[in-house]
Amino acid sequence: MKIKAVLFDCDGLMFNTEQVSQDLWRQEACKYHETLSDDFFKAITGARGVDMTPYEKETPHLKDIAMAMRAKRFDLSYWASFEKDALNKKGMVELVLWLHEHGIRIAVCSSSNSDYVQTLLSTVSVSLPFDAIIGGNMVRRGKPAPDIFLAGAKTLGVQPQECLVLEDSRQGIVAAFAAGMTSVFVEDTIPKDDEMISCMNHEVNHLGEVIDLFQKEYL
Repeated sequence: MKIKAVLFDCDGLMFNTEQVSQDLWRQEACKYHETLSDDFFKAITGARGVDMTPYEKETPHLKDIAMAMRAKRFDLSYWASFEKDALNKKGMVELVLWLHEHGIRIAVCSSSNSDYVQTLLSTVSVSLPFDAIIGGNMVRRGKPAPDIFLAGAKTLGVQPQECLVLEDSRQGIVAAFAAGMTSVFVEDTIPKDDEMISCMNHEVNHLGEVIDLFQKEYL
């Protein structure tokens, strides 16, 4: 099946926001002299509405930390204050423009709200020609449910099997598999585990390598 559309995750995939966010989480935890485990970050990365109860034993003030983080994490003025292109992940701009030039439909499918995604896109020095932006506020269930990717395919007018999903999180890779789509894992802050390996189709080091993959496999 020919790939007609590419669906991009946002945080950690297009922009270096996951690492920034983890640093903010740790700063808040330090105020209570507490730490946050790697398992905690693995659970929340790329997800929406995560039950944090299992992590409260090791981090007793987690609810307070999370409340402070929500205010920081989705403060649009904070992200808008970054210098142009400072958050761009390697190869992101080149890949988006290449796909557009080759007639491939492109969309952002993020667990975050669409206005937050738009704010991050505004930090790029060139206009990125996405055909659609699907935010977590636009679907009922977040990743790892397939809803957001299925909504992306529907909006772009393509079948799920005609979509290539680019993801950096466990939740996103599992969601792409559930949607019946081909997926590419680009590691950011979360290393792949056995479940991800069983669900994903490809792995690259950075987004620029997706161009080579596309030329070899899907053109």
